[in-house]
Amino acid sequence: MNPQPANIQDSAGCSLRLLPRRSDDEILSLTGAMQNNKPTLAGMMTLGDYPQRIYPNLCITAIAVNGTVLQPDDGGERFIDNKRYEGAIAEMLEGALGFVARNGKTRVVIRDGKRTDIPEYPETAVREIITNALMHRDYGPYCNGTPIRLVMFSDRLECWNPGGVYGGQSINDLGYANMPTRNPTLVSILEIEKIAENRHSGIAVIRDEARTHGVRQPEFIDQRGSFLVRFFNSSAETNASDHDATPGQGKNSPRPADIENTILAYCAEPRLAQEIANHVGRSLQYTRREYIRPMVEAGKLSFDAPGQAQERVPAVSSDQCCIEFHFL
Repeated sequence: MNPQPANIQDSAGCSLRLLPRRSDDEILSLTGAMQNNKPTLAGMMTLGDYPQRIYPNLCITAIAVNGTVLQPDDGGERFIDNKRYEGAIAEMLEGALGFVARNGKTRVVIRDGKRTDIPEYPETAVREIITNALMHRDYGPYCNGTPIRLVMFSDRLECWNPGGVYGGQSINDLGYANMPTRNPTLVSILEIEKIAENRHSGIAVIRDEARTHGVRQPEFIDQRGSFLVRFFNSSAETNASDHDATPGQGKNSPRPADIENTILAYCAEPRLAQEIANHVGRSLQYTRREYIRPMVEAGKLSFDAPGQAQERVPAVSSDQCCIEFHFL
């Protein structure tokens, strides 16, 4: 479980020229991989053999579904593919990239007699999205039990991680402002390993890749201590006004009645409003307005506030973030 300094030395190249005469223990200590002769979380996540032995949910869960929302198909199948990726960050990154490549479509173009395979989702953008999630997620004690969630819909790729925009910055600053770093030691080691860089260029690269591939611009959503990226493919609607600030509501989207049925089935067990929104692939605000509130008013759902008995109310206020909804 202890981090291996050779991994740093071998992958860093000339970036550690100041440390060639240091002992292994000194290198691990100076880079922050070890502290007081014990591995740090950053060290385990970058250099450890299996950090999930101690933190089982610091992983990536990945699913592919046949449609624009999470719901069973005609055969009752919920997922086309369902995987869990563990190990150090480099291993999880490569596993998740393989998942997207395996489940994505490939378009073949013949130009001047030469065949070119064009993936549904450009690898550069996907790598940036997943790397950013692994690098900037919240690893604190209240979030280290939550995995990163990768979902491939028929019209988009979504990557969700705990931990919103850090340092009081606005979502509008992403890709433009010099942002503070939530996990500086982790980022530093990932830079040494040449897995990532912290130059605030990742968001810009993702936007540029969408522009280059002629698809709708990606969405970056910061809400309630989490961060969600949506990257669309060519089948998604390009007119953002058709989506009411959330994707997947074009002419090929499921009917509202189908989404209601999906919510009812999902709420067979108590669910949070945010969980419902993630499940149907809509923003929290939109899900509250178009589905949760009308369904509560119609008596189809009820909610329990913490410490209170089950109670029906005519509407759900935006500050009731811990309310659990039930199917009646």
